[in-house]
Amino acid sequence: MLPSTSRRYRAKSTRGRWLRAGVVSLLVFVPATVMGTGHSITASADRPTRIDTDHDGIPNQVDPDVDGDGIPNGQDTDVDGDGIPNGQDPDVDGDGLLNGAKREKDVDGDGIPDGSDPDVDGDGIPNGQDPDVDADGIPNGQDTDVDGDGIKNSKDSDVDGDGIPNSADDDINGDGIPNSADNDVDGDGIPNGQDSDVDGDGIKNGKDSDVDGDGIPNGQDPDIDADGIPNGQDTDVDGDGKSNGAMSEKDIDGDGIPDGQDPDVDGDGIPNGQDTDVDADGTSNSTDGDVDGDGLSNGSKAETDIDGDGTPDNLDSDADGDGTPNATDTDIDGDGIPNANDTDEDGDGVSNSKDSDSNDDGIDDHGGGTGGGHGHDDTTTSSSNPLVP
Repeated sequence: MLPSTSRRYRAKSTRGRWLRAGVVSLLVFVPATVMGTGHSITASADRPTRIDTDHDGIPNQVDPDVDGDGIPNGQDTDVDGDGIPNGQDPDVDGDGLLNGAKREKDVDGDGIPDGSDPDVDGDGIPNGQDPDVDADGIPNGQDTDVDGDGIKNSKDSDVDGDGIPNSADDDINGDGIPNSADNDVDGDGIPNGQDSDVDGDGIKNGKDSDVDGDGIPNGQDPDIDADGIPNGQDTDVDGDGKSNGAMSEKDIDGDGIPDGQDPDVDGDGIPNGQDTDVDADGTSNSTDGDVDGDGLSNGSKAETDIDGDGTPDNLDSDADGDGTPNATDTDIDGDGIPNANDTDEDGDGVSNSKDSDSNDDGIDDHGGGTGGGHGHDDTTTSSSNPLVP
């Protein structure tokens, strides 16, 4: 029985409509001496109302036992006593603020701010296992503020409020999909392939040793930025916004090893010496002016290992890594200049006139002599080149 001094009211939205189940349904009891007959309570997603469910003089918003049943809010499965379990209640603590609202800082009214609460909505399911952490009716994978702490996922260091920092969490947005298979790892609404910080750990992709936060270091991850495109086919392997092969891109796969020293520049699992497109820029080695994407043009004096296979050009049987042996390659160093017109055919930094084996076929051009001429005499099979017996 209700006390004779109380009347029953239904809450109205700010637009004057009755709030229905599924959106928010507030059945509150307000002392008539306070509200007066004929008054209605206006509920808002951003303004708390002075609702006092148990008539103890303490508004629900700050009441440690909202429904006065003797069970503290943090242990109560129906905090506001409206018959709707916390996990299904759009306003768990009955304070007039919808769960997930910007000004709702403690969804279940247990005195623990949502950003620090291991069970934000007080439904008995820990945040890390809860498909809708803040009980706002929006599944975690679609919620831009998963834990309802007022901090957007894109800026939240622990998106799903499970106590595990994004940088160490294998399911950052708590949608039940592992980071490695999630097309929006941090749940910020930006697809991984377009996100400058895929895992939302505060470290930009180009500087992050594990771009997608899947626990696999970039150098071992077959899809570093989790955009669904394998590294060898991805034009921006590490998702840093710099195209592979661009002058400003110095570490294509973001493994911490500069491209000029990396045995697998694009992180596709194929060693440079066997890769037909070393830097994954979409241009095959045979037509790429900078095969290994280290910023040094093929044939330039500073470039001593064109295809980045670890073998210096003057000892490499296929200097430009195009699959054609130097002996039969019309452009040995891949610099775009045909051998016949190139003053340094093999791109080893030694001009043809001073190179004892200018075409790197393993045969001495000058019959064992030194200097003098570019005629590719190849008059002897005796050579100091270790590639030839």
